[in-house]
Amino acid sequence: MAKKANLVFVATIVKNTEKGGAWLAEYTIQYENLELPSTSNAYSAWANAGAAKRWIKAMVQAHTPRRAVKFVEGQAKDDKGKAVMFTGSVTYKAEA
Repeated sequence: MAKKANLVFVATIVKNTEKGGAWLAEYTIQYENLELPSTSNAYSAWANAGAAKRWIKAMVQAHTPRRAVKFVEGQAKDDKGKAVMFTGSVTYKAEA
């Protein structure tokens, strides 16, 4: 039987604050102890934060046994006081 390792799915959504800027969604799957390199990562640009969050949710469901990731607003805000960064992570076990 193979040994199970703790993995972490880390997601970040950041807005380009230039006029007409898009949201950049990124995810990385890495080992929890960070001794080994990340197993996969991807980027995608979206017109709004909701679409980026839906893409991240689809990636969580495709690559992990979990259903979703909970996002937390970052400290960065735009001129109107809206968040321009969201981060979230999910820990799970998988075959090493």
